[in-house]
Amino acid sequence: MYFKRFSVLFAIILAFSTFISSFAFAESNVKPNLVALGDSITYGWNLDDTNGNTTPSSKAFPYLIGNGNYVVGKNISGGGWTSARLLTEISKPENILAIKNADVITLDIGSNDFLQDARIQAILNNPAQLGDPANQAILTGAVNDISTKLAQNLITIITSIRTVNTSSPVILYNIYNPFPKTNPALYGIGEQLLTGVSGVNTLVYQQVAGGTNSFLADAYSAFKTLQTDPIIPGDIHPTVVGQQVLAGIATAILSALPKGELTINLASTSTDSTKDPVTITVSTNVEKVYAIQWLKGEKTIEDFAAVGTGTDISQNQFQVTENGTYTVYIRDSKGAKAVKSITVSNIQKDTPPANNPGNSSNNPAPTQTTTTTTTPTTTTQPAAATLTRTATGHTLPNTASPMYNYLAIGLAFIFAGLFAMKLQNRKRENN
Repeated sequence: MYFKRFSVLFAIILAFSTFISSFAFAESNVKPNLVALGDSITYGWNLDDTNGNTTPSSKAFPYLIGNGNYVVGKNISGGGWTSARLLTEISKPENILAIKNADVITLDIGSNDFLQDARIQAILNNPAQLGDPANQAILTGAVNDISTKLAQNLITIITSIRTVNTSSPVILYNIYNPFPKTNPALYGIGEQLLTGVSGVNTLVYQQVAGGTNSFLADAYSAFKTLQTDPIIPGDIHPTVVGQQVLAGIATAILSALPKGELTINLASTSTDSTKDPVTITVSTNVEKVYAIQWLKGEKTIEDFAAVGTGTDISQNQFQVTENGTYTVYIRDSKGAKAVKSITVSNIQKDTPPANNPGNSSNNPAPTQTTTTTTTPTTTTQPAAATLTRTATGHTLPNTASPMYNYLAIGLAFIFAGLFAMKLQNRKRENN
């Protein structure tokens, strides 16, 4: 009976510890966080037949950016949303927090500002009306009115983003022609509205992107050059292929972003001869660290390529108990990677005999040497953490796995359970 109960209890604790340790490991490898702002295009409208547009589609472009190297922390979008509606939505506390924590922000809004205008709807319902100069004047006036308001809203949206997030790139999509080429009348109206020096994409999106230091994603040109129609038949929303094209534009922009030089500073807390472990402190110049690990020996960036190879560093320091060279690896939110090594030589395992004539002369002073290797890459992944600037750089995040703590807790539960069973059996014997 004891063995059976012990086996069951041990199995439960083992399963619990395995689950927790896996969860903790996953925490240290979270991908960069992308927040998507927009309308039904960002939402992925009509891409899935099963969900009835009740939830954002995983086929929408925000989920495809970076070929899986980003995670969409929040998709703030909806069917029929205008720039005014989006401006209202991002003012909500939960959305402000999401934007604050974003590493990348996409913004695709504005189509509905035009399509929902009564003047434009009347012309779209009867394209032949454009042959009348009066109707042409109505269309021009409507476009000018909407463009002015749209530009103001876009600037306000981006300004609101920058109020809480000053560093993450904002990718602003312009408007593609929502009408198929197979409908020349409507397609022609779309071209007239969007293109040329007086078109919406030039007057609004190009100007706003330049004025707010945002990155312009040219959806219009990308869609126009496609051989196959990227619009769902009988709809104005992108097909799966169209969504992939939109994602590809952002991926190219992010890949082209300059990678700043990543620096690492290592220092030993003690250079005096000691029998105790030596603590190595780490600081860096980057704002967000996604991986921070160490290995014994003179290592390269490639030595840390496999997930889980290095040992996670907690509280921007780690201890060593043996003399030797140790290498620290850091990867930042932009994909830059660097390693730096430090040599520890002041740990004394055994105290030489007092009568050893060479004791005083053969005890060299401890030395530290450091070497650094850096490389910018386009691969971005694992655990984002906001760093606090210090006099020597930035404080690094606590990425250490709590697996051993959970194992210790599990063992405590086992012994407590055995003790409880023993007391219960004694009580039964006495009765």
